[in-house]
Amino acid sequence: MKRKPTLVVAQDHEILRVGLARLLSEEAGYAVVACVGDAQSAVNACTLLRPDLLLIDIEMPGRDVLGAIQDVRVASPKTRIVILTSSSRSAVVELTIRAGAWGYLLKSDSKDAILAALDRVLWGRRVYSAGVRGPASARKATSMLGATCPSALAGLTPRELEVLRYIGRGSNNDAMARAMHLSKRTVERHVSRLMHASTIHDRSALMKLAYDQGLVV
Repeated sequence: MKRKPTLVVAQDHEILRVGLARLLSEEAGYAVVACVGDAQSAVNACTLLRPDLLLIDIEMPGRDVLGAIQDVRVASPKTRIVILTSSSRSAVVELTIRAGAWGYLLKSDSKDAILAALDRVLWGRRVYSAGVRGPASARKATSMLGATCPSALAGLTPRELEVLRYIGRGSNNDAMARAMHLSKRTVERHVSRLMHASTIHDRSALMKLAYDQGLVV
C-alpha cells in the first residue's frame, strides 16, 4: 500500500487549524500527524515526526516564524515548508523564501488551488499564490530575490531579520530570549550583529526600519 504523505498543520486559529486538518486528511489523502497553534510547537513537531510537509502561517503568537523555518530546516531537512497566510506583503514573501520556504499561499486562495499547490511541492516544485507574484512570475521569484529585496535588508542574515521583526513589534531582549528559547546574552549578541550589519545603532530607528520595510504591521 502506498504511503500517505505526512503533514503538520500550524495555524493559530483553532477553527481554521481543525478545518485544514480535516480537509487534508479526508479529501486530499494526507496523513496529518500534528496540528499546532504556534511556531515553536511546529518546530517541536517537525523535529519529532519529520513530516513531508509543514503548512504554517507567517504570523503567529510566540516564536517568530522566520526563525522557526530555519530551525525546521536543520532538524528535519527533508520537510518542505509552505506558508499559508493572509499577508501578501512583498518583503515578507521574499524573506520567507530566503529563509527556505518552498511556497507562499494565501488563505483567500481556493481549496483546489491550495491542494494542487501542495501536491506540486511534493513533486519538488516551488509554488506561489497568484496574489503574491506581483510583476515577477512565480518561476522567477527565487532568482530575482537579490534584485527585489529592499537594499536595507539585502545584507541581513535570516537570524538578523528575525531579530529585526521582534524589535519592530516592540519586543525587548528579555521577551526575545523567551520567544526564541535563547539566553539573554545570546540575544544581545544577535541584536549587536543586527546593528552592525544595518549600520543602525538606535533601537527606535530599527523599529522604524522594520515598519517601513513591511516586516511588521
